[in-house]
Amino acid sequence: MKKLLTLLLLSFVLCTAMGQNQRSQEEQLGIQYYQNGEFEKAAPMFEKVYNANPNSYIYYYYYQTLLQLGDFKEAEKVVKKQQKKFPTTQRYKIDLGYIYESSGDMEKAEQVYNNAIKEVPAKEQSVRELYNAFLARKQYSYAIATLERGRKLLNNQQLFVSELSNVYIQTNRTDMVVQEALRLVSDGVQGKVPEVQKIIQNLLASDEDKQKYTIVLNTLQQKTQEDPGNVCYEIILQWVYELDKNYDDALVLAKAIDRKQKGEGQRVFALAKDANRAKAYDASIAALENIIQRGSDNKYYADAKFLLLDVKYDKLSSTSPIDKAEAQRLADEYAEQLQEYGLHQGTADWTRKYAHLLAFYIDQPEEAKKILNQAIANSTRDIKERANFKTDLADIELYMGDVWEASLHYSQVDKDLPNDVIGQNAKFKNAKLSFYIGEFEWAKSQLDVLRAATSKLIANDAMYFSLLITDNEEESDEDIGLFADTNQTNQPLRYYAKADFLIFQNKDDEADKMLDSVLMVSPYGKLADDVYYQKAKLAIKRKDYLGAEQLLGKIVSAYSYDLLADDATYLMAQLYDYYLKDTGKAMELYQKMLREYPDSLYTNDARKRYRELRGDTF
Repeated sequence: MKKLLTLLLLSFVLCTAMGQNQRSQEEQLGIQYYQNGEFEKAAPMFEKVYNANPNSYIYYYYYQTLLQLGDFKEAEKVVKKQQKKFPTTQRYKIDLGYIYESSGDMEKAEQVYNNAIKEVPAKEQSVRELYNAFLARKQYSYAIATLERGRKLLNNQQLFVSELSNVYIQTNRTDMVVQEALRLVSDGVQGKVPEVQKIIQNLLASDEDKQKYTIVLNTLQQKTQEDPGNVCYEIILQWVYELDKNYDDALVLAKAIDRKQKGEGQRVFALAKDANRAKAYDASIAALENIIQRGSDNKYYADAKFLLLDVKYDKLSSTSPIDKAEAQRLADEYAEQLQEYGLHQGTADWTRKYAHLLAFYIDQPEEAKKILNQAIANSTRDIKERANFKTDLADIELYMGDVWEASLHYSQVDKDLPNDVIGQNAKFKNAKLSFYIGEFEWAKSQLDVLRAATSKLIANDAMYFSLLITDNEEESDEDIGLFADTNQTNQPLRYYAKADFLIFQNKDDEADKMLDSVLMVSPYGKLADDVYYQKAKLAIKRKDYLGAEQLLGKIVSAYSYDLLADDATYLMAQLYDYYLKDTGKAMELYQKMLREYPDSLYTNDARKRYRELRGDTF
């Protein structure tokens, strides 16, 4: 008897397994027919499997197959059967309505859709399910009506903002997207501001003609006037100004928000830093001066004073030609601060910039050397600080043409800190010195050592100059054109080295002419892209942004295989980002960096900036 029961059990399990396996085979065959578009063959397979087990997975295939065959009567039966089995599932109502719509009975379809909205339960999950069902069928008006009905049922006008914004974006109703986003902060709760910013950022992701931005701006300005007590609108408006790199208007709002919130200047100081990063130096300076004017008791007073000099220095050093009067005023400010705070470790950065300013911008190198020698004498306890001062001293000696003293000081720093970035930087500068004076072989030997430097930047620059020498030192006099000096070999490279030295000396106009000389003696030589790149950087300093764009465009298109291709692409992205203020083009070029130059030194910065522009910071 026991054996008989065991055999019966085994037989039952075997039959069940065979049945499941057969259904599985029929299901797979039906899906294969469906994917091949053989719906007449797929239908009986799905019917058999569905009748045995009407789960939602096989239902989907069977339903779609019947629609493809135009068998609306059978499809209606299947949907109603599914509704009976799962009465709370909202999407089956839309499936039924879509059958009527597909068969041409729009009146009946609309009745089903309207009833579905009318009967939706007062539950967020049910409302979202019905909304998604309409959205999947591109029934946008019904999707919107569903969410509005949900808000009414749940008595919460701030629900479903993300979903409604999504529909309005898809239907190009920019004004409604903004209205929905701002609905979140209508109660003045600042914690919801990041969510609003995310919605607006998504909206503006595709806005080449800036029409959407204009709508956003106008709506926010109107809201700030209608409800001046709600500071959220002003916070978002300030952020929108910054998106457009309009830091002047952003600063006006930042100061106003600080006053309303009785803040100590945190918002203004943050804007100053953002504007400085975006190279909007004037706005940054104005923001910092606003904080300083609040008095020394202000929390950000000291930080603002320190940063202000840095911003003014960055502005001056990124401009050509140099405004000598502005340079003198800045030097006086450095002198005043150093007089107040003294020469010590905390003011080392000021000391270095002050000395550089005197030598390179005001043509007072002897005074600069005096300051640095005093700083070196005072920094006996900190070998790295001393090394930085000595490197700066060597820079000034090189600027003055005192090659041997400069090389001596570079060598001393290299010897004192051979494995430190400071020492490697001094070694690189010493190699560049040899490059400037035409000792290419010696320069190359030092540069090759530095290709294994700790600093990626130094290693990358060392590799570039080493390859530059290798690629161009073999040009003979016969290859360099009519304007060559036949008494001197490597004339294009020597001209290029001289131009690079003039750039080092901030003699930009002379450098530009010397770069033209390189093209004159070797118009189609290997240095052409290097010349274009240097001239582009000089054009940016002169604020000739369109000229820079053309020069960089030549490199990106004609020299995409060469060593400077990634440098040119990244600089061009920054040109569009910070100067031409074309966010879309900047993002396109940052993407190009990530796609075509994944190993570039600039890839991480490009990725970070691309994500910032895309709005991933929220």
